[in-house]
Amino acid sequence: MLTTVPGTPPALAVVARSLAAEAVALQARAAEPRRTFALLGHRMRSVPDSLQRLRDVGA
Repeated sequence: MLTTVPGTPPALAVVARSLAAEAVALQARAAEPRRTFALLGHRMRSVPDSLQRLRDVGA
């Protein structure tokens, strides 16, 4: 069981809000590399198709 000290709950609420805000910011920062890697993966998969089309046109 937790022992509470008068005046502690508001401090905990401030810390909880701060941590929640930091979590949101970190999620946003993590989303950017995910989007970049997804785009890179798409581009990497399209290279062989593009090369094949170029070969077909040149044949």
